[in-house]
Amino acid sequence: MKILFTIIVVALTFLNISAQDKRFTHNYENGFMWVDFDKRVIPKNVKYDFLSSMLENEKLKKITGNYKDDLGCSNDLNKLQSIGVQIDLIEIVKMIDDFYLNEYNMIIPIRYAYCYCIKTLVDRNSEELDLYRSKIIYFSESSLEK
Repeated sequence: MKILFTIIVVALTFLNISAQDKRFTHNYENGFMWVDFDKRVIPKNVKYDFLSSMLENEKLKKITGNYKDDLGCSNDLNKLQSIGVQIDLIEIVKMIDDFYLNEYNMIIPIRYAYCYCIKTLVDRNSEELDLYRSKIIYFSESSLEK
């Protein structure tokens, strides 16, 4: 009886440890985490701060030479810079909030929601935006256990 009890406890512990946290997709924070920021008793600017630190991390990767366009929107950012558009992170936070209003977008990592917003600022047509969204949905779903 003790052996059966031990096996059950070990099995339940393993299942609990290996369960995917729904707030992460491919180890990136996703829409569930973004929405959770509003539920926590923390400073009001947490979304802005999170986004700012994410972009600083990308900048550091470029400086150290360990950069690969993981976000998928470097060309779009360069285009905005070349025409002199300043990116307002407060506005991007609002755009990401709107992006995650669609429940199907919740599994998309915040980094790709950010890129979607940047692509929107570049005035991509809806067909291109839908294609990008489909790609990041596919990427996000590929990590979920079926």
